[in-house]
Amino acid sequence: MEHLKIAESVIAQAKKEGFESEAYINVGSQTQISVDRGEVEKLSNAGSKGIGVRVVRDGKMGYAYTSDFSPESIKKTTENAMTLAEISDADDYRHIPDPEPIPEEDLQLFDPKLQALSMDEKIEFAKIAEKSALEADSRVVMTNRTTYMDGIQQVALVNSKGFSGTYESTFVAGFLMAMAMDGEDRTTAFGLGVSSFLEDVDAQKIGTDAGEKAAKLLGGKPVETQKASVVYSPFAASGVLGAISRALTAEAMQKNRSFLQGKMGQDVASDVVTLLDNGRLPRGMATRPFDDEGVPTRATKLIDEGVLQTVLQDSYTASKEGGISTGNASRGSHRQSPTLSSSNFYIQPGPDSPEDIIKQVKNGLYVVNTMNTNSINPVSGDYSVSAQGFWIEDGELTYPVNGVTIAIPLDQLLHNVKAVANDLVFLPFMGSIGTPTIRVDNVMVGGL
Repeated sequence: MEHLKIAESVIAQAKKEGFESEAYINVGSQTQISVDRGEVEKLSNAGSKGIGVRVVRDGKMGYAYTSDFSPESIKKTTENAMTLAEISDADDYRHIPDPEPIPEEDLQLFDPKLQALSMDEKIEFAKIAEKSALEADSRVVMTNRTTYMDGIQQVALVNSKGFSGTYESTFVAGFLMAMAMDGEDRTTAFGLGVSSFLEDVDAQKIGTDAGEKAAKLLGGKPVETQKASVVYSPFAASGVLGAISRALTAEAMQKNRSFLQGKMGQDVASDVVTLLDNGRLPRGMATRPFDDEGVPTRATKLIDEGVLQTVLQDSYTASKEGGISTGNASRGSHRQSPTLSSSNFYIQPGPDSPEDIIKQVKNGLYVVNTMNTNSINPVSGDYSVSAQGFWIEDGELTYPVNGVTIAIPLDQLLHNVKAVANDLVFLPFMGSIGTPTIRVDNVMVGGL
């Protein structure tokens, strides 16, 4: 309630000067622990807080922020926002959104067990992950960046249109890089577990998965350059889906910066592809009752059985099109005004197991890791990345593969998805990207 009162003081001050206004408050705490060879290498336990003030008048917007919650600082920050608005360029589509009812449901955002977890238990989590990686295979010689992280945040948002809301959320993550060696051959593999709830994250599994994966990749070699079926693990597919999420925003469409430009209502993927963005997914890492400008979050079906149905919107892009926001305004922190981005963005899982999908492939590549995913271009659709994995022969994983590239334009990739598995995994990239194992045919695999 204290935070709501602070926010309301901003609204009252800005209203006197004729401004629409919004006050966003974020207060939280974060723990990060790194271990190396069973000893704590780094430990931080810090709190953070801040308020961001956005004001709009006659299409002119100003934004200012502070971490000082004293009345004097709040007053000065609001004044700064109003001053910045007066000198900014007018944009008729800039406004504070009107309030909408927030559905009442348990989104499972908060895990009280994280509050009760002791520092010793958090350190032990990281130690277990490291030990499990080293014990996964005798060829695993070291780990790097073995880390435990968690956080608790409280969000309060009030605007001059009558919206007022708060929520609390938690997250917990563990990750590490395992290195395996056999003579001069070295490989690395990443292990990761992340969730809003402690019980969903298994330290031993994180370490064992990374260690086993690194060891199995030893001896990797390139294959002959060819077109082949590529089966993407969820980790490998996340880079593809991240780029697609950026192409499926109204901002990208309005700026002609999407490879899907002008294809609304058309077949843009195979009929096994259904893409959703769901800001109300229970326990989702990007789940919340309302977005960062107070609009209710919702589930949005973007591609339905291959057909492009809609794109993500915030209040600004919706104003330009005369549409409605999908509740996808987001902020990195109180220091930033809201921008448009995905929330829990994922491929709807299919009926088959990953093993069944691999068995469908006579010759192809099972991709475990991809590199240089930043080169994937959501504007042109260019897609070419380095990859590691295992060659598939007659539906079985055979020898490890390294030193290859996989390339296919994103529009062709979507059309060439022939199977989607049931092992949906979410990763904390660009919000929360979720993908199961998928099979894509006729991908160029560049090797020898």
